[in-house]
Amino acid sequence: MTKANSSRFIWIAIGIAAVICLFAALGLLYFALTQTDLASGGMTGSPAPDFDLPSLNGHTLSLTHLRGKPILINFWATWCAPCIAELPLLEAAAQRHDGELVVIGINEGDSFHTVESFVESEALSYSILLDYDTSIGTLYQVNGYPTSIFVDAEGVVRAIYLGEIPAAQLEENLRLIGIE
Repeated sequence: MTKANSSRFIWIAIGIAAVICLFAALGLLYFALTQTDLASGGMTGSPAPDFDLPSLNGHTLSLTHLRGKPILINFWATWCAPCIAELPLLEAAAQRHDGELVVIGINEGDSFHTVESFVESEALSYSILLDYDTSIGTLYQVNGYPTSIFVDAEGVVRAIYLGEIPAAQLEENLRLIGIE
């Protein structure tokens, strides 16, 4: 192979790699944009669907009984690393806004004993509900964990965040539901 052919081959390879990278970047952009749409599921600005779920203390909690206070609903699972990573942030928000914000963790699909021991080891103080068959997650169009739903005092969904929520985003979404 001559030096000219070798140089042309390298430029062709670089061009092909650049086109592949461009398509990959466009694909990631498309995924990010559609993921935002999927995460909101058209629920933002709509009333939060009601539910009745058992809690770890044996009582059933209904969303309508919480009307009048802003609510943060976090869908999570014990096997989900980003869920576990954001727990200290959610716990801190629950402690900081105790009495003005209701924080609810809805565990999706884990057994009672798995969730109970996990919550004890993490020393979580906010309400943990059990969605054994993930039907409430389906009702809320949850398509990944963690997913945080921010509901204002009137019961309207004001924000939805899919993934581990950064502290600044948590604070911004809390402001949307009246928590300063």
